[in-house]
Amino acid sequence: MLRIHKLTILMLVMASATPGKSIHYKLSMPEPHTHLFEVEMRLDGARGKEVVALPVWTPGSYLIREYAQHVQDVTAIAADGSIIDIEKLDKNHWQVMGKWGQDIIVKYRVYAFEHSVRTSYLDSDHALVIPASVFMYWEKNQNREHKLHVDLPESWSSITTALKPFNKPGNVDFVAANYDELADSPLELGNQKVLEFEVHGIPHVIGIYGSSNYIDSVIVNDFTRIMEAEAEIFGGLPYDRYAYILHLEEGRGGLEHAHSSVNFIRRWSFNDEKRYKSFLALIAHEFFHTWNIKRLYPQGVATFDYDAENYFDELWMAEGVTSYYDELILQRIGIKDKDEYLDVLKREINTLEARPGKLHQSVADASWDAWIKYYRTSEHSRNSTISYYNKGHLIGLLLDIMITDATGGKAGLDEVISTLYREFAERDKPYTTQDVQEESERISGLELGAFFKDYVYGFAPLPYAEVFELAGVVLDSTEEKKSHLGIKMSMNNGRVMITNVLEDSPAWDAGLSVHDELVAIDGFRVKSSKPDYMREKTPGDRIVCTVSRKGMLRDIHVTVGFRPVEIKSLSQIEDPDDKQKLVFESWLDNSWDDEKD
Repeated sequence: MLRIHKLTILMLVMASATPGKSIHYKLSMPEPHTHLFEVEMRLDGARGKEVVALPVWTPGSYLIREYAQHVQDVTAIAADGSIIDIEKLDKNHWQVMGKWGQDIIVKYRVYAFEHSVRTSYLDSDHALVIPASVFMYWEKNQNREHKLHVDLPESWSSITTALKPFNKPGNVDFVAANYDELADSPLELGNQKVLEFEVHGIPHVIGIYGSSNYIDSVIVNDFTRIMEAEAEIFGGLPYDRYAYILHLEEGRGGLEHAHSSVNFIRRWSFNDEKRYKSFLALIAHEFFHTWNIKRLYPQGVATFDYDAENYFDELWMAEGVTSYYDELILQRIGIKDKDEYLDVLKREINTLEARPGKLHQSVADASWDAWIKYYRTSEHSRNSTISYYNKGHLIGLLLDIMITDATGGKAGLDEVISTLYREFAERDKPYTTQDVQEESERISGLELGAFFKDYVYGFAPLPYAEVFELAGVVLDSTEEKKSHLGIKMSMNNGRVMITNVLEDSPAWDAGLSVHDELVAIDGFRVKSSKPDYMREKTPGDRIVCTVSRKGMLRDIHVTVGFRPVEIKSLSQIEDPDDKQKLVFESWLDNSWDDEKD
């Protein structure tokens, strides 16, 4: 997340005009098969003792990752080659015992072999550099200009990054205005395929690592359609260059940056319609962050503390509302039709309603506790927590329909978020949830204090039915009389183990526990995590579950319950009135009767 305030700009101009005020890095990988980066960090114009540090997390991923655990062989020398003492102060800070006016070179190596969008990776084929995990910062000097030289292995030829200079073949020297910009600019190194194109006259590249069955022109066309649709909301693109780093191997995930994003997708997703649309939703999500959080940012991350957690309530807005838009954008541009989109909303609702945690954790608390709960799940997480992605998505949905209805289709969530962008991002001001509420109220004319109190800060059931009715959409939640114990099971070395017990379920009430081995039901041996015998049972039946708990057998009596009610479908009503049709069409930017061309 890039922050350059007016005072910072002045400092940068002064620093650039004064000789010896930059921080220089050299990144090399002479033996990439060892997974070790070699880093040299030159501190020009040091003032005696200096402290350098490696961040403990990277912006956009709210977990303390302890990147310093992979740092080794830290040394320091003066520009003349003489050795300088260096002392480790704590887990991620080192003090260099330099002299006044001395140029200091700190050398170290970083082991990089965790392949994710949040961590750096190096092998004999390529490298992904997540800068916060590789480049130390010079304490109290993060606002100086940072320069980077990349020393590629002889067999590698490409660098994909949003750092300046941008997209110049053969160039291995880059500059960042400050450490925040450097930390926010990942690099892909190797022989990746590079696609170049322009959107709104601005250069873009896609650096693709991995072979697959994609078609260059299809990717560029679909990316362009997504980018243009999102740019329309905010009035244009807010940068002068952009780089996608795309890995085609296994898994799915992304991480946003101000001028780039890193995205992982399964290799063979491009001829599978469902997987490909999921991939495009990921691209739409990470690109929407170009505005929502990278420039329109909450108070809690107005400035970064790279050494500790940065707490804030607004991940429901930053991530949840972004999740709302990623699928909505695909519907708007015709990649998904109306029925597909309504099915997405159905799944989001069922996901939240299936979690007992919705009664224990507000979406504001889920945001605040992301550092200790979202990325550190346990067998009890489903009972005690929710996802700010999921509930934030649904809050964005409800607000959008309510505002659209209140304004007669003249405004919706687009207008709220674009106005917030003008009022806060373009003035480099952070926002709060209160600001989101006030802007929503101003545009809609609604009084939303109770809405935010009940649904953002509280645990009240979300008002799906009454809000969907405004847009002529009905929920079908016909109850199915299926049996239910409320447990999840998995196979472990031929044993059927209970891995989750749902709060207030029959299993919870009877005393079944996580880590119990389910040996038998009514005396019949259990050989599968989905026992055939349970198909014969109906709600109200009494069964005996024989479990092995810490090596001792015991019988637990359970009364079979009903499977929790789920929404079976969302659909347009048969006879909408004119207002409902107007709200529906304005909300989805689609016609009530016809599919988009």
